[in-house]
Amino acid sequence: MKLSYSTLACPAWSWQHAVDVARTLNYDGIEWRLVDGKMIDSDFPPGRAREITAAVTAAGLAVPALDTSVQLTAPPGARREAMLDDVRRYLTLAGHFAASFLRVFAGTYAQEIEDAQAQEWTQDALRALQPALDDTPVRLAIELHDCGWNRAEIRGVTSSDFITELIDAVGTRSAGVQWDVGNSIAEGEAPETTWSKIAPVLTYLQIKDMSRDSDGHWRYVPMGAGELPLASILDLVRASGFTGWVSFEWEKWWHPEIAEAEDVLPGFVSYMRSGPAGR
Repeated sequence: MKLSYSTLACPAWSWQHAVDVARTLNYDGIEWRLVDGKMIDSDFPPGRAREITAAVTAAGLAVPALDTSVQLTAPPGARREAMLDDVRRYLTLAGHFAASFLRVFAGTYAQEIEDAQAQEWTQDALRALQPALDDTPVRLAIELHDCGWNRAEIRGVTSSDFITELIDAVGTRSAGVQWDVGNSIAEGEAPETTWSKIAPVLTYLQIKDMSRDSDGHWRYVPMGAGELPLASILDLVRASGFTGWVSFEWEKWWHPEIAEAEDVLPGFVSYMRSGPAGR
C-alpha cells in the first residue's frame, strides 16, 4: 500500500518543507489540506497549485487527495447551488494538484429531518455534479463521518450505511468511500462491520491511533500506542488485495496540543512498513 500524510499535521510548515519531509521519510505522497498553514479554498490560485505539483512530482511523490470541508447534504435552494459551484471549482483545482480524489463529506442534517429525505437531497446533489465529474479523472471520496448527532444510536444508521446507500443509488463511477477508521470506531461501528459494507467502494484510508482519557474522550497518540485495532483493520484491507493509499491524519491544525509533526510522521512510516501486521 502507498503511504501519505495530510498537511493538517504541519500547520507551521511551508508547502516546500512538507514535500521535503515526505520525500526524506520515504512517504509515497502527500494529502493536501493546508498550504503554508492556510486551508485550501476553492479559489486557490491554479498557477500556484501547478507550481506545487511540479515540486511534488520532482520529489518522486504523488497526491492521493485534495481535502475539503464540503458537505453534500443540502436541500434545494441557494445553499445547495453554492455548494455545487464550490465542488465544481474544487474539482478543477484538484486536477491542478494532480490529485486522484477530492475528499468531501455527506454532511450534517438536523435530527428532525428523516434519513430518507437527507438521502434524497444528497443523491440529487451528486447527480447534479455528474457532468463536472465526467470531465475530470478526479473522483469524489466521501468520508465516513458522523452527521452531528448520534444517528447510529438513535436510528441505527451509521455513516457507512448512509454513504453506501448513496453510492449504490448514484453509481461508483465518480464517487467512493474514504474510510477514516477513527471516525467509524468513534461512531460505535466495529471495523469488520464497516469493512463488510465499504470494501467494494473504498477509495483510500485515513488512519491515526487514539486512546480514551479518564473522561472517556478520544485523544491522539503515536501509531501503535493507542486502542484502535489498526493491525487487524490493515490485515482486512490488505487481504482484499487493496494496493491504494493509506494516509496518516494527525490533526495538529484542529488539536494544537498534540505532538509536533516531526515527532510522529517517522513513526507512521515505521509502523506501516514493518509493524505488527507485516505491512
